[in-house]
Formats: sequence, structure tokens, C-alpha cells
Amino acid sequence: MLGQAEIQHKKLQAEIGSKKIPINQKGGEGKPKLERKEQVSLCSSYLREIPTFEVLGLDFRISKTEGKDTFHYWLEILGNVLPASLLE
Repeated sequence: MLGQAEIQHKKLQAEIGSKKIPINQKGGEGKPKLERKEQVSLCSSYLREIPTFEVLGLDFRISKTEGKDTFHYWLEILGNVLPASLLE
């Protein structure tokens, strides 16, 4: 199942990259603050506990906006890979 999530992640990254209009030099965005494992852990932690995004950000030492964006990004991927019963 994680292999399918990896494929979905790469597809989504390619799609996002193709829609971006570069304002700065290439690579100017910086790298993500969390590793991929931590991002998936953030998503599953939110689904299990349903904290506010502010609390989620504090738990993972990121901003609440980045926590929200990370959660919704991985929720879309995991929603395509995992059975709906696991996400409810």
C-alpha cells in the first residue's frame, strides 16, 4: 500500500510542479521542513486525535498553515490508496 502512496505522491508533485508559475529562481522554495515519514505521521495523527492545526503544528514544530497544507496534501493521496473505512 505504501508503494501506491509513493506513486500518488510523485504524480501529485509532478502535477503541482507543472502548474506553478516561477516567480523566483528555480529551487527558491526551499525544502520541506518535515521528512515524508513525518508528513504521513502528521496526517495519521490528525485523523486519530483531531487536534486544531495550531496544536498539530506545535507537536511537529511547524506553522499551523504548513500543518494544514501537509494534512490536506496527504489526505488526498491516502484517500486514493487506503480504504475509506480507515479514513473515517
